[in-house]
Amino acid sequence: MINGGGRLPRRDFLFVQSTTEVGGAETVLLNLFGASEELRRRSLIATLGFGEGDLPNRLRMLGAEVVELPRARFRHPWKVVHTFRALRSVARASGARAVIGNGGHPQVVGGVVARLANARSVFMAHMIYPYPLWKNDPRDFLALAGPLDLALAVSKAAQATLSQLRPTVRNRLLYNGTPTRDVAAADAQAARGELGAGNDEVLIGVFGRLQRWKGQDVFVKAAGEVARARPHVKFAIVGGSVFGLEPEYLEELKSQVVAEGLADRLMFTGFRTDVPRLMAACDVVCHTSRVPEPFGLVIVEAMAVGRPVIATAGGGPSEIIASDSDGILVPPEDPGALTRSMLALVDDPERRRALGVRGRELVRTQFSIDVMASALVGHLDDSIADR
Repeated sequence: MINGGGRLPRRDFLFVQSTTEVGGAETVLLNLFGASEELRRRSLIATLGFGEGDLPNRLRMLGAEVVELPRARFRHPWKVVHTFRALRSVARASGARAVIGNGGHPQVVGGVVARLANARSVFMAHMIYPYPLWKNDPRDFLALAGPLDLALAVSKAAQATLSQLRPTVRNRLLYNGTPTRDVAAADAQAARGELGAGNDEVLIGVFGRLQRWKGQDVFVKAAGEVARARPHVKFAIVGGSVFGLEPEYLEELKSQVVAEGLADRLMFTGFRTDVPRLMAACDVVCHTSRVPEPFGLVIVEAMAVGRPVIATAGGGPSEIIASDSDGILVPPEDPGALTRSMLALVDDPERRRALGVRGRELVRTQFSIDVMASALVGHLDDSIADR
């Protein structure tokens, strides 16, 4: 269904979104449509019904036009055919000139539909895909090998492998953006209390969905060392299992917390929608991925509320944190390095303040959602200019 029912509005851009649950790519979509009146005016979003989240309603609350299509898995070919036909009808009825897949699975569908509707196929690639092509899982293989006119990469690291995988397809760098949010001091203070930290304590948080590759266990290991050295430090793990992935990881982390003696020093919040508020409550925000992160949205979200960041080097984080004045980079899966960096910031409030100020400036000039939305519209207009 669409807002208000009735006939589809005419739109230049049709965004395809698979899941209704909110992860990184979905947060980017929400940020884009919340920030850009032009995108809301010129776009339609089609969701494919996977997951149990509220993404369609959240997009509508921002003023976006949303079409919800029934879920169809590839093991049910007749339903998949119906989905392709329905989406082709949406593309044709709306007059879409570009079909944009927001991630791998949406691109599998969107690429084919773009060809059926005589529109440009645009892939918002949120991953660093392996090279050569056969090393990718079947879904990503189809996304990368299928119809494609323009690939938009979230980092130079992601762009490099896209250039190898599809050397004849145009690709462009499109860094993710985030809104710059001002969290009231009283609200941040209240959030500190919810996370178990007092005024005279230092609070360190790690944010993201709970999966092993995100490395929350590395954070817990380092937190244990910091807690033994600095009794006035508290910790928080913000996030939950998303898309039904690795639900057992939470219990493993809880057991590790007990083993590290952190039961009264570390809080699990589960999935939260008030992430900026909780980040503003922290004194330091950590990013602990085991493998190179394609971008690292958590990093710029923390910077946007003026918080210093310690991040795993490689991929997007090394492009965001380009110098020691931007933040701190540590090697992946190195709890010792993470411990030393945590202690350095715990003991240096002035450096925490300086990194927070610098981070807000980086977001304003390079990683704001307004910068991203403007660049995206420009890329999309270029892609349809000769069609």
